[in-house]
Amino acid sequence: MRQTEDINQARKNKHLNWEERIQIETLQREGYSEKDIGERIGRPARTINRELVRGWVTHRTGRYRAEERYSADRGQTVYERRMGGRSQARPVDERLAGYLQIRILKHGESPEVVAAGMRRQCLEYAVCAKTIYNLIDRGMVPGVGNQSLWEKRKRRKGRKTLCRRRKQAVPAGRSIENRPEHVEQRTEAGHWEIDLVVGGRGKGSAALLTLTERKTRKLIIRRLRDKTQKAVVRAINGIERQMGAEAFRTVFKSITADNGSEFLGHEALERSVSGGSRTHIYYAHPYSSWERGSNENANRIIRRFIPKGCDIAKFTRKQIQAIEDWINNYPRKILDFETAEERFIRELAA
Repeated sequence: MRQTEDINQARKNKHLNWEERIQIETLQREGYSEKDIGERIGRPARTINRELVRGWVTHRTGRYRAEERYSADRGQTVYERRMGGRSQARPVDERLAGYLQIRILKHGESPEVVAAGMRRQCLEYAVCAKTIYNLIDRGMVPGVGNQSLWEKRKRRKGRKTLCRRRKQAVPAGRSIENRPEHVEQRTEAGHWEIDLVVGGRGKGSAALLTLTERKTRKLIIRRLRDKTQKAVVRAINGIERQMGAEAFRTVFKSITADNGSEFLGHEALERSVSGGSRTHIYYAHPYSSWERGSNENANRIIRRFIPKGCDIAKFTRKQIQAIEDWINNYPRKILDFETAEERFIRELAA
């Protein structure tokens, strides 16, 4: 009788549950062996081996890079399919749900940034970004939905209209085609992209001048009274006076602009307030915004705080500075989840 009770007790709850799969994913990512994982969660090594095979996936980490690893979400999906819908509901660790709420709702972080933060802190309930997306899609994180994720919001597509524009003459020798190759490769810091963020029609003439460093993604924002060449030159002169002429030449080796009329006065942009040259201006091809991709992406992030159609004049310098600080101190996936400020300071020190 005693032997029968022991066998029945051993068979209870023998299937791995969702929380255990989360622990397996975390421990496997940290390099623990099947035996060590089994000892930590109280399961045989053979059970861990079968679960790793069940949830093994190829995860792309870049355009040409991929890694093999275990996914708790994949393992649970395969388990539920094999069980024919008889699986139990997946409970979410309360600590994980609370952490996701705070980082996404309060700090405005993306699932990729949240996942990287959990790995850095070595949290025992850490999960990958894909798992976070799946939890949000299934409504398993209270208060957090796709509307909380800025990147996944549905965007209304505007109608394309034919617009004839007067061709502007680009000074000879100033094309992006004449820009040094190392600028294109982002091997050297000090090369920037420049653009304007404008308000809505009938919302005033104020605009934002944005400068993005190509290698570190450091962002500088200045508010302009209008979208004129004089306003742009005045803002650049202000930055030079603030930094000093020698420092400006070191930090701003070149600036790449589009063909907007506000940037065509390259002589005034290149001329230092103390005399002589302070930088080199290059112009991208017409209708080729991808040639200034870093700056376009920075402007897109700014729109999180200043949506299209807003009157920029209503934003104070303090508010604009707060937006600049938030973006520069936000962990970026393209920077291996370091911040632009950290990379920029490191380049200055070098």
